[in-house]
Amino acid sequence: MADIERTADQLKELLDEQLDFLKLSCSAFDDGFLSEIKRLAVSVRVLVHDTQNSISLLTLVNKKGADFLDSAIPYNDESVISHSSLVQFHKSQSGAKPKAHLDEPIQSKPISFDDWWNGIVLVDSVRNEFSRRDITLFLANKDGGAHVDHKIDEKFNNLRYNNSQGWINVRGDGKHIAGEDNVPATMRQIAHELIKTLDKSYTCKHPVSNETEFIVSGMAVSFGTNSLGGQYPNLRTDRPKIAGKKVGRNDSCPCGSGKKYKKCCI
Repeated sequence: MADIERTADQLKELLDEQLDFLKLSCSAFDDGFLSEIKRLAVSVRVLVHDTQNSISLLTLVNKKGADFLDSAIPYNDESVISHSSLVQFHKSQSGAKPKAHLDEPIQSKPISFDDWWNGIVLVDSVRNEFSRRDITLFLANKDGGAHVDHKIDEKFNNLRYNNSQGWINVRGDGKHIAGEDNVPATMRQIAHELIKTLDKSYTCKHPVSNETEFIVSGMAVSFGTNSLGGQYPNLRTDRPKIAGKKVGRNDSCPCGSGKKYKKCCI
């Protein structure tokens, strides 16, 4: 028999179902089941990701043109530390716990889907950049959400398992330990943004533990050309630009030498 098109009511029912999946997975994650990020990623993919072979649910219901909630802290490319724009850190005697912003009073704004999906939300210490799309599709397509690849991309492996963000936690006893993986909290906030985009009545906030001493959001450290004896000259604001984007330390030098900028004209 031939395929027939779904009715508008059927598509609306499927949309409500996926929203329920997201909310239930968010609740499970908040209750401590961190692996739920993989099911979150699958639901987000079903809702927004279009390919040559599949059409997202939001495209089918004509909602991809809506404004999407962006709660990311803007990336300062002059910063010398890694960046997690959807994550805040709850500091206690046991270290710093990365958590999604959720409904914390941060500057949020509506943006287009393409800007939301492809915007940079995480940068590691060697300047690998990750978008919402990168994180969602890695978890859904390769890390066990809907499929497991027998190989893993090196930059994701380093991000998730080798602390490529370079964070170090200093515990109350003075011991230094590697910082926690920021991907779970990042994926949790991606889901939160999408839910709030589709359901304006949705709210969710963190209960703050009695052990939390303080909360940090939006960390950035920058130095001028003459700071620290010129240790970070690649961060000067007047460094060269190509196609409107500042040349990074690991980019090819604009002089055409074939070397990285940090090893050439910097």
